[in-house]
Amino acid sequence: MLHHLDLHDALQAAELLALQRLAYSQEAELIGYAQLPPLRESLPELMDCGERVLVWREAGVLLAALGYLHDAQGLDICRLMVAPTAQRRGLGRRLLAELAKQQRPMRVMTAAANLPAIALYQRAGFVLRREIVLPDGLKLVALQHP
Repeated sequence: MLHHLDLHDALQAAELLALQRLAYSQEAELIGYAQLPPLRESLPELMDCGERVLVWREAGVLLAALGYLHDAQGLDICRLMVAPTAQRRGLGRRLLAELAKQQRPMRVMTAAANLPAIALYQRAGFVLRREIVLPDGLKLVALQHP
């Protein structure tokens, strides 16, 4: 079931943080970069991030989430995560499709080495715009839709 999560509710935010740590631990291993910011985020920081969060639940269990911010230029996807046990079932795609219903430009950044995420975004109509290299050497790609 698709719905918005209330980040001001500590229990819901804690549930999201647990999913975030599982999903981003897997990404950190995939790209060889253990310092991903979502792995260091605290519960108070998450609760105060200002994002709206779309989630997918089955039988009450949180399986996927997409956090985003909006401004005059469109929507910034800040986090997209799927529980490792629920991957390859189209949940990330469903969340992106739901966000696309707002009919506003969407932007996202992800690690250049995260080929599964880049493929997901490209299948959803995102186009690679630029590559950025952080001071510590991590390469990111910026994608935009449409």
